[in-house]
Amino acid sequence: MAQEGKDSNGGCSKGVGGAVFVLVVLVAMIPKPIWIVLGVVAALGLLSWVFYKGLTAWEQSRLADEERARVQQANEAAAAQREREEKARRLKQQRIEALGSANAARVRSAQAAVKQVVASEAARTGWLGDVDFTADLKGIIDSFQKAHALRKVADQLSALDKPTADDRKILAEAKTTAADLERAAVERVDLIGKCATEARLIDESLRTEREDARTAEQRAELHAKLSSMLYGIEAAPPATAMDSAADAVMARVQAYREIKNQIQLARGEG
Repeated sequence: MAQEGKDSNGGCSKGVGGAVFVLVVLVAMIPKPIWIVLGVVAALGLLSWVFYKGLTAWEQSRLADEERARVQQANEAAAAQREREEKARRLKQQRIEALGSANAARVRSAQAAVKQVVASEAARTGWLGDVDFTADLKGIIDSFQKAHALRKVADQLSALDKPTADDRKILAEAKTTAADLERAAVERVDLIGKCATEARLIDESLRTEREDARTAEQRAELHAKLSSMLYGIEAAPPATAMDSAADAVMARVQAYREIKNQIQLARGEG
């Protein structure tokens, strides 16, 4: 049995050896040009694979760079927005502390009205003349600031114990002066608001004028078109009976009836 196993292993070895020998012979029989072609194909395939891998890596790197740039840009925009909002909040708080909350609101209202006036068509086309409200806004803020400061100091004086006649006199003067300053500033704010209202009304008037002009132009065009059509119809000769197929058919029908009637009369006489 051991001998049979050895013979079997020997036979397998001989078979494998024979197959290898045949393969070597077949490879040796392949012409050299074919080997060159196979080598070139293999080299091209390798180069293509390397190029594909490099291109894929470059594309991934580019996408990653773009994503990082996008995130950085978004973060910078968000930071700038937060900075603007914080700056606006600080400015609003400073203005409230300097002018008082009510007067600060009036200043914001005046600034919004100024923006409306400047952006209006009436201002852009020169109907309103000079629309620089810098001096007006400065005067308003200055008056509100002085009035608020007077009231603040007056409140501190009023809080002292045992007020004197001089205290009451100067407090009354301070309150009167503050009220006069505030009233003048409020009137100026209201006037700027009226300017914004009038600018809006002028814009509406200008739009209405343009629409009326377009309507008048369309009306003139349609009038001319209708006049031309009517002139053409009046100039054309009237249609005769021969021109009408319906009239011709009805005439033939009438003639047929007349002929038929004559035939029937002739039969009756016969």
